[in-house]
Amino acid sequence: MAQGKRVVRKKRHRRHRGRVLFCWLLILLGLGGVGFYFWRMMNSYDYNPLDDSDLGIVQTQQPVSDKITNIALFGVDSRAGENSRSDAMIILSVDPKRRKVKMSSLMRDAYVEIEDHGMTKLCHAYAYGGPELAIKTINQNFQMDISEYATVNFNQMADIIDAIGGVDLEVTEAEMDEANDALWEYCVFNDLIWDDYKFTEPGLQTLNGPQAVAYGRIRKGATGGDAARTSRQQEILEKMMEKVMDMSIVKYPSLAAKLLPMVETSLSSKEILSLAAQVLSGGKPDIERATFPCEGEWSEKRTSSGLSVVAYEDALAVKRLHAFIYDDLSIEEQKAQEQSSGGTDTDADTDTP
Repeated sequence: MAQGKRVVRKKRHRRHRGRVLFCWLLILLGLGGVGFYFWRMMNSYDYNPLDDSDLGIVQTQQPVSDKITNIALFGVDSRAGENSRSDAMIILSVDPKRRKVKMSSLMRDAYVEIEDHGMTKLCHAYAYGGPELAIKTINQNFQMDISEYATVNFNQMADIIDAIGGVDLEVTEAEMDEANDALWEYCVFNDLIWDDYKFTEPGLQTLNGPQAVAYGRIRKGATGGDAARTSRQQEILEKMMEKVMDMSIVKYPSLAAKLLPMVETSLSSKEILSLAAQVLSGGKPDIERATFPCEGEWSEKRTSSGLSVVAYEDALAVKRLHAFIYDDLSIEEQKAQEQSSGGTDTDADTDTP
């Protein structure tokens, strides 16, 4: 690997995929209170309202006064000429009564039923039918009531991370090695000097934009696979959320100017500001995160066509997700309750490819 020299792009490498889906959280919860400046910039995002009559919505029995708003967040690599699979999928739940924001990451390889396409990976839904089919697939397979979404193109995400001064993360030696490989690819594509960005030692450190993007991509070697990658994405997202909430308000306009052009959403500017007001009215909300299906409750399978997927028990995943969002129970609390009562109280079988 050439060091100290500018990397010359010989061919169009795969552009770094956006693994850290923090962008929309920043807009929704961190930038919602900047008043005139933010409002003036609202026309810079791509507003795409949806018809919710064909989104497979499953209504929940929530009191209107306590209603939790669920929004689907998608991170895609939307290069021309390629189908845009959603590499990152998060259900963002805004819970104004409990003053919480919850991030429920869905594993991209989860083996699900997609309307008119049969059983396949969850991430394929966005490529097959855009946000409408992706939302419908989530609603139908996880019994959700999602009617709004935001999609972020992460091709310029490193600039956003740099704009807020990076993120502080603990990086292991195994993660450092894999992240440096991802950084090499990033530098090749963006004509950057790899030596200026590479990790040189493990431990707690402030990651710049390219480093954070690379860190959010890794899943090979001894770094824990797709589940660990999802956890890293959530960790970066949470760190970003906290940092933006602590920023001076005078810095918001310039950050919003960079963020908003990357966003496509079904939320109107009025809805965005209303949600932000709900969350921020009492100060910073608590942020909680989880991944579904949960650790230890899924297995890697290979379909008859050779597709590697994540197989899991439908009913258990739905139960876990709903208890996390609506009953305010962490996965650990749910499992502790089950141990004391003697079972998970689900009868569904694990989907088998």
